[in-house]
Amino acid sequence: MERRGLTRKEAAFLQRERVVRVATAGPDGPHVVPVCHVVHQGVIYFGSDRNGLKVRHIARTRRAALVADRYSENWGRLRGVSVRGRADILRAGPAFTRARALLYRKYPQYERQAALEPEESVIVRVRP
Repeated sequence: MERRGLTRKEAAFLQRERVVRVATAGPDGPHVVPVCHVVHQGVIYFGSDRNGLKVRHIARTRRAALVADRYSENWGRLRGVSVRGRADILRAGPAFTRARALLYRKYPQYERQAALEPEESVIVRVRP
């Protein structure tokens, strides 16, 4: 897989979208789930329960794919971005804290309704 970063246009599209779908794979097959995410300096971050299936898959493979799309009945206006990349699990520390602050800024309800605490949560970092 050839690695390349996000273009500015791709990063802007992903940042505007409220949800991306994350795909991982493990011995039990593929797994796709919607997540709330943030893009910062061309890197994508999202939170998860530390024992979630996607986290277990990523711990094993260090890979993830993401897609964001915008549907329109006018197919000339369909838009989307698909990303494959290396995924790292942030369990605590400065990188976790910075990514959490970015997620809380984009989604103010996150902190009140689904707080990301190192004891229960991780943040996944995907580098395209």
